[in-house]
Amino acid sequence: MSDTKTKPKKNPLEDPRVTKNDDGSYTVTLAQAVQLVEGDAPLTSLTLRRVKGRAMVSMLDTAGEGSRLETLMLASAGLVGPKGEALIDNVDGSDFLLLIDVAATFLGNGQTTGQ
Repeated sequence: MSDTKTKPKKNPLEDPRVTKNDDGSYTVTLAQAVQLVEGDAPLTSLTLRRVKGRAMVSMLDTAGEGSRLETLMLASAGLVGPKGEALIDNVDGSDFLLLIDVAATFLGNGQTTGQ
């Protein structure tokens, strides 16, 4: 019989790239800079804030787990429209996973993303 223990999930807030700000938001330093607007400096960090009710409704109305996580992260970052699309199109996969993990911490222990 094989041992199928799963590793406990690490707390994303303990990642050295995550800094808690005085206002309760978190700044995440990206491993790979992201170009949002041609001609502007690439984005090297992103600040995530608590998600408000309207954003939660949008997230819960979104079909598919990946799309819900995307909506949650973009709402937390305050990015909508073309800048939000550019972030999703260009963000490194490991950065995306850290960003959604940090954004999800604002939801506490209750329902997260459509469970």
